[in-house]
Amino acid sequence: MSKKTKGNNTLDYPFSKRPPNGDVLEVFPNLYWLRMPLPIALNHINLWLLEGSEGWTIIDSGMANDESKAIWINLFETLFKGKKLEKLLITHMHLDHSGLAGWLSDHWEVDPYFTKKEFQETQILSKGIEKSQEFIALDFYKSCGYDDASIKRYLERVTLRKTLVTPLNRNYIRLQNEDSVILGDIEWEIVIAKGHSPEHACLYSKENNIFICGDVLLPRITPNISVRPFHAETNPLDDWIKSLKKIKTIIPDDVLILPSHGYPYYGAHKRIDALIEDHMKKIESLFDFCKEPKNVIEVFPALFVNEINENSLILAVGESLAHLNYLIGEERMKMKKNSEGINYYQSI
Repeated sequence: MSKKTKGNNTLDYPFSKRPPNGDVLEVFPNLYWLRMPLPIALNHINLWLLEGSEGWTIIDSGMANDESKAIWINLFETLFKGKKLEKLLITHMHLDHSGLAGWLSDHWEVDPYFTKKEFQETQILSKGIEKSQEFIALDFYKSCGYDDASIKRYLERVTLRKTLVTPLNRNYIRLQNEDSVILGDIEWEIVIAKGHSPEHACLYSKENNIFICGDVLLPRITPNISVRPFHAETNPLDDWIKSLKKIKTIIPDDVLILPSHGYPYYGAHKRIDALIEDHMKKIESLFDFCKEPKNVIEVFPALFVNEINENSLILAVGESLAHLNYLIGEERMKMKKNSEGINYYQSI
């Protein structure tokens, strides 16, 4: 571990270099940082491997493609040094985290660890949405202001998404908040965060002062908080802010944060405060912007600096609706559907 280096104004980064794609770096005795490439704009994910006396633990899997499988097979033959995979834990359902969960569990004949909701959502991803669900999703995006071209791209994306996740053929071992699990001969407490996904599992080693946070406390980007088509009236942003506040009471500021994207860092409490502050500013900006009725797509200028294109449209719609639903929950925003089935939002 190198000397701490300042970055991002308030965070301290103890590693000046990252591992090359497909390779590992030891960040703590028997705890390894694997940088796995991704075939998307967010071009990597950090996966975490722990070597125990009886075998290895993998935390998150990468997306399902030939490159990722080849990287894993190489590590099995080199890093694993003849040891088996003892445990596989998936923090949440997003494809970069769960895509190869089925393949890994089948390869090593181990039941993966999941929270219940994340396991169910990963199963849905691997099977694809049913026709009845597709109609619900189409109505959802039309109500947000999608045009026909955007609807077509959404359907294409659903088809592509199914190819980036492998089927879950085995049962799972359920994780719940405050559970204690032994991974790599280290005791970890499960800390559940809601909002970014339904039941995201983080891992906290109090003895070693390490927090494996998945996507929850990313150092340089704000995790996407979205309303999804089948849960259109939910308030994930409220869940998210409550989760962040809860985590701040559990982990100390000097804990080593191991995130799924970006570099490991110190400064957990500062990062939590910054994440909450960012959303509060967006909420007020959105409230001021909606003095006159706006549909979901029309509120983008109030929330996003960068231009929204076809690749970021789905995330932008979900994030915008999360902030709108938060204001509705505070009784500061009302929604009315017009004759064409498009929802319009206005500040109260």
